[in-house]
Amino acid sequence: MSGITALLLQVISGYDGRDPASVSETVPNYIDACEKPIEGLRIAWSPTLGYAKPNRDVLKVTESAVRHFESLGCSVDLVEKVIEDPIDLWMADFYAGIGVTLRDENRDLLDPALAEVLKYALNEPIDSYYSKVFRRYRLHEQIRKFFQNYDLLLTPTLPISSLNAGVNVPPELSDRNIVSWSYYTYPFNLTGNPAASIPCGFDVDGMPVGLQMVAGFNHEVDILKAAAIFEASYPLANKLPMLTL
Repeated sequence: MSGITALLLQVISGYDGRDPASVSETVPNYIDACEKPIEGLRIAWSPTLGYAKPNRDVLKVTESAVRHFESLGCSVDLVEKVIEDPIDLWMADFYAGIGVTLRDENRDLLDPALAEVLKYALNEPIDSYYSKVFRRYRLHEQIRKFFQNYDLLLTPTLPISSLNAGVNVPPELSDRNIVSWSYYTYPFNLTGNPAASIPCGFDVDGMPVGLQMVAGFNHEVDILKAAAIFEASYPLANKLPMLTL
């Protein structure tokens, strides 16, 4: 899958004057990156980022995958705390986007969980919202400095392997909401770091577990080469689950 991702990224990357966030630098060769060695890559492994609550199976599977990177010649440091939980920043951003986009929609036509979110989406005072915008800038700088010491950050992708259809929040994470229970992904939606989820094994029920790879800003190459080698050398990376029909 990393090769397909590299090909897609090669096609869509590059400067576009219509997009003020596009990068004007020369586009790296993402396809060639999938063939590059990763010996000496500096990896931070954070099971919780400092606040997440992964279950035991997810930790066991992802820790095994992380140890594989050591066998590939990477240095791996355990980093228990990377950041404070930025969920209030993410919720402010999420609510604002949802509120403005869907405020005129018929609530009866929306998913009930999304309709519930809309009740809170437009209630935050503007000064409170913008205080979070400025804190987001500080989070961006904190993560930029973190990647001065590491090439990759590895975490579980989710704190659980799966949940039943129609369930919006895992029962064991009932103190979170439809957005906040996915502890590991929203921080990097806020900062804009490149990230990928790589299959790395299965829990005791045979459900798939993902390993999240995060890189520094504009360092997609590090993710692609690490993902490609991992997929090629780790037995569980390409194993399909047993399906009962």
